[in-house]
Amino acid sequence: MSDSNLPTDLADDPEDGFSGPSKSQVKREAHAAQRIGENLAEMDAAALDQLPISDRLRKGLEELQRTRSRGAAKRQRQYVGRLMREEDVEAIEAGLRRLDPNSPENQRLQMQSEAWRDALLHEADAITRFVDDFPGVDVQQLRQLQRNARAEDDRHEYGKACRALFQAVRAEIEAQAEHAPFEGLRNE
Repeated sequence: MSDSNLPTDLADDPEDGFSGPSKSQVKREAHAAQRIGENLAEMDAAALDQLPISDRLRKGLEELQRTRSRGAAKRQRQYVGRLMREEDVEAIEAGLRRLDPNSPENQRLQMQSEAWRDALLHEADAITRFVDDFPGVDVQQLRQLQRNARAEDDRHEYGKACRALFQAVRAEIEAQAEHAPFEGLRNE
């Protein structure tokens, strides 16, 4: 059979002039987006508020959560998958990783926060280093939290003050992580 039905410019071009993703790759990405959409449907409203999703997708997810019929749920999952293809899937995946307590990103933040809390409790110059690394921190509040946590540590009690210090440190680290790449602790 001859290639007479093909345009002459494509018949002679070994690369076919096509540089896009293959049909299989497009389908894999569509299925992955649909799976992410199904995971989103299992989340509560508060968690969805923290993700960069459009109003149309949010309404589709809410409808999927309300749907009880198996056939209707399947159609709604496919619709959510179609909406997911219009979304920034990478940004949504990053948001999901931030919300997942077992993600490597969250584990790294947890370890970094614990290291800073321990340093603030036991090292004299830790607060200066922390303020240098995180210039947006409220220094007065941090000093008060440090003072309360050290007093609690001296009494060998680990409760409210240590948790408050940890939460303040974690919040500051997360705030900086959203605006700048991870640099880690300088003196670990």
